[in-house]
Amino acid sequence: MKRYIIISGETSGDIYGSSLMKMMKKNHSNQVAFWGIGGKSMLNEGLVPLDLSDNISVVGFTEILKKIPSIHRLMNRLLQFIDEVKPDGLILIDFPGFNIRLAKKLKQKLKIKFPIIYFISPQIWAWNEGRVHLIKKYIDKMLVIFPFEEKFYKKYNIDATYLGHPFLDDWVPSDSKQIKNQLGFNINKKLISIFPGSRIIEIQKHLPTYINVINRLKKQNENYEFALGLAPSFDKQMIRNNYNMKNIKIVDEEPLKLLECSELAIVTSGTISLQASLMGTPCIVGYKLSFLSWIISQMLIKI
Repeated sequence: MKRYIIISGETSGDIYGSSLMKMMKKNHSNQVAFWGIGGKSMLNEGLVPLDLSDNISVVGFTEILKKIPSIHRLMNRLLQFIDEVKPDGLILIDFPGFNIRLAKKLKQKLKIKFPIIYFISPQIWAWNEGRVHLIKKYIDKMLVIFPFEEKFYKKYNIDATYLGHPFLDDWVPSDSKQIKNQLGFNINKKLISIFPGSRIIEIQKHLPTYINVINRLKKQNENYEFALGLAPSFDKQMIRNNYNMKNIKIVDEEPLKLLECSELAIVTSGTISLQASLMGTPCIVGYKLSFLSWIISQMLIKI
């Protein structure tokens, strides 16, 4: 039996991780077992959880401070488990703040012999490019989803292979009017959708602002319909109980269908903004950080 540790700290990584697990089980001649950190999709694919991605997911520099003790304990627990199991490989999915640190500790402290594979590169070409030297030192193989990323890493003599974006493996373009009908929208009205994020903290930060925008748009034009695309991990009744969702339909079963048929989407920066671009849906992208996190990000971002 082949044994792998697989680590994902975000909803998008959980979805892509489950697809990778399915492909690996299909292509391996032996049985394959997975331990690690993920969410609902990876659990459904057979992941034996060492923790859940929701427990470690965080965005921002100051926002992570409150989670440092629990993340430190989890890191030590993972190191001990990996040392005991001695897997055939470690697969890291995005989530660089945690994953690169884990790879570094494994290579420095345990002198491991199995390969460390990184699936979905951190966006080091956009900000904090200095991390490329950590990747060169502690990662054995990069599996990247954009063609330019492969060229970027090869410039630094890092073993990288372009796979293509996992989203395009599953998405088949559909007729927008048909999707609107299926979701119960009026095809004669313009549909504006909002996607506040896949983490609870993102919902709390962004949804009130997006609702305010919708309320202003309602006053300007009655020919609009509005909808919220909700990540499947959230309870839509909880959203209704805590936010003023009057005249805003919640779509939680197939939120990407909502994105595809929208005339405009207001999205929280992340995978959803890329998916909107691939679908050809015009979108306004935003993200709300603490003031200090915003200042730090301005110093690190490369445009």
